[in-house]
Amino acid sequence: MLQPVLTWGPACAPVQQPPTYSTWWISGQYVNVYSNDPRYRGCHSGRAMSVKVGEVLEMDITLDQSTGLWTQTITGQAGSVRYSINLRKQAQNMALFAIEPWDNARLADRLVFSGTTLTFRDEAAQSCLNPELTYTGTGGTISPPTVDGRRCHIDTVTVNVPRSAA
Repeated sequence: MLQPVLTWGPACAPVQQPPTYSTWWISGQYVNVYSNDPRYRGCHSGRAMSVKVGEVLEMDITLDQSTGLWTQTITGQAGSVRYSINLRKQAQNMALFAIEPWDNARLADRLVFSGTTLTFRDEAAQSCLNPELTYTGTGGTISPPTVDGRRCHIDTVTVNVPRSAA
């Protein structure tokens, strides 16, 4: 899974991490626990960046079709971090918005993702308006998507904090 990971505490990312439980931090990561290929098995990441509570983060994941290189760029108030990996045509065909509560991290009541645009290789209408584009948690919401050619835009995805993390 190719994913920017925002975390509090230790993570599998093989990168210098802030002192445990001292700050929220984020890095671009690729995690694959199923591969037999040692180049891809496990956790891979770019540099870590500390972030403040309430800070707006801009996350961009792109594929350079000519090189096969996936690049994650995460930008916040303090700057940006970037991580690139050639996945050798491994499909990245799902977008998930999730909270995974670990180590008793204190989270707000909800997390809001805003201004999300997914760009598909082919025409986006079928993928964007697919019945699978739904919120499956408890009490969260997803705004109705709009389609423009290969682009699917979602104004907001609101994810409620799981009860065990509140």
